[in-house]
Amino acid sequence: MGRLKHTALKAAICFFKYTKVHWLLKPVFKGKGVILVLHRVLPASSKPKPRIAASSRIEITPQFLEELILFFQKKEYDIISLDEMYHRITAEKKERPFVCFTFDDGYADAHEIVYPIFKQYQCPYAVYIATAFPEGHITLWWYMLEDLVLSHEKLTFTCKGQNYSFHTADSKDKEQAYATIRELILNTSKSQRQEVISSLFSQYDIKQDCYAEQQLSWSQIIELANDPLVTIGAHTVNHYQLNQLAESDVYNEIINSKILLEDKTGKPVKHFSYPFGGPDEAGKREFKIAGKCGFHTMTTVREGAIFPGHRHYLNCLPRLEITGRHQNLTLVDMRLCGIVTLLRNGFCRIISV
Repeated sequence: MGRLKHTALKAAICFFKYTKVHWLLKPVFKGKGVILVLHRVLPASSKPKPRIAASSRIEITPQFLEELILFFQKKEYDIISLDEMYHRITAEKKERPFVCFTFDDGYADAHEIVYPIFKQYQCPYAVYIATAFPEGHITLWWYMLEDLVLSHEKLTFTCKGQNYSFHTADSKDKEQAYATIRELILNTSKSQRQEVISSLFSQYDIKQDCYAEQQLSWSQIIELANDPLVTIGAHTVNHYQLNQLAESDVYNEIINSKILLEDKTGKPVKHFSYPFGGPDEAGKREFKIAGKCGFHTMTTVREGAIFPGHRHYLNCLPRLEITGRHQNLTLVDMRLCGIVTLLRNGFCRIISV
């Protein structure tokens, strides 16, 4: 099914590239601008092949990032900060369309690779940080799991008193094993998750400390915060799926990340993004709680552009997610015109619940 969808998408890209039919949607879905959500920027050679799709999908190459910047400049979009975006949303005057680049989680490449690129072009960008990243309290278990699955032809382990066994000889089996174990970890309560992670990886030679260098340090975050080109935003403390938490825990996850970031950087933190951020992870309750924490804007990963009406829904702004699976500017152009928005949301341009 995945290969079939991929083939169909490639065919659609070719069709729209040559017919330009998607441009007919632009007057309906272009809006005032867009917020892009990215995660990691890594050279293609930095990770050995093959890869697990769920891991590689959050990574794009430095070359494609530069292509994106040049693409939006050629399209005469203003590349602006989140502060400027807030002012443009709340103002009613007409301006050129805008794009905001945002990077979620707190990976070190937001400093090591992304920062030099945006400095070169003198363009602003934002990093939403889950504070457990620089605190060293988050284990990058998804990358550990990828390496575990790729390096073994069979996996057996005991978790919460239950025995598990997976054959992982071919790529299809590896993808299935990764997906199943990932769900096992994600569906474990926050109080037990680290115990499950430690139990799983202690049975194999996968060391947590080897992955720590992939996370931003406080010194890197402070350097970024001191540059006017960079906005530091909050992304909770532990990057939990918020709708699985009690209301008080949701509030503490959000407000404590804001407080710690402000304390460490000495700068106000006025912007927030929801972990995961889709309709299955954040909804009306989470939007209401985040709205009480003193942010100017709060972003999801629901597909869509920004419209004047979003000034009434600053606690649930949509973004366009840029993934490593399809690093293709024609697809980006299709999405700016609203193809994916139409498929996901119909003709509803503002999703508020």
